[in-house]
Amino acid sequence: MASYAESLLAPGEVVVLRSHQHPLSLVLDSRYGLLAWAAAIVSALVFLFIAGGSGLVHDVSLWVFWVAVVVGLLILAFNYWVWRTEEYLVTNRRMMKVTGVINKRSADSSLEKINDAILEENLLGRILNYGDLDILTAAEVAVDRYRMLNDAKGFKKTMLDADRKSTRLNSSHIPLSR
Repeated sequence: MASYAESLLAPGEVVVLRSHQHPLSLVLDSRYGLLAWAAAIVSALVFLFIAGGSGLVHDVSLWVFWVAVVVGLLILAFNYWVWRTEEYLVTNRRMMKVTGVINKRSADSSLEKINDAILEENLLGRILNYGDLDILTAAEVAVDRYRMLNDAKGFKKTMLDADRKSTRLNSSHIPLSR
């Protein structure tokens, strides 16, 4: 089954690179789920060491444990779904950013119209291989912002290479005047 982004491709358009945000963004977006799991651990410790075998504290800590585990799992599963459906593509004609789980949003920039691409990597990003990429057009305003992009340097190189190849192909099809 083709992805939503592939359904937006024009005839003859080929995907050169497909990427997502770095998996660390999934962890950061799921921080409340991770906090729920921390609450589950605290509740389990209360359940095991303080509450004993029965009583109100025992029952409450057991309920808190299961609710926290389920809530944490739901948050993580939803954020994974969002992370998985967000795609960043470089094609032979344009860059595309497709977001949304149910309601989709697609933004693209023609490779010919891109004037500059600003890549920012902090220390952790350089270590873990992610960065932020801003795409600038003639308006000198960032049209698209790609945050925590996995292998941002490779993505930028692929975009520049695709633009170079696209420009070479387009210039070879222009008829020369006599």
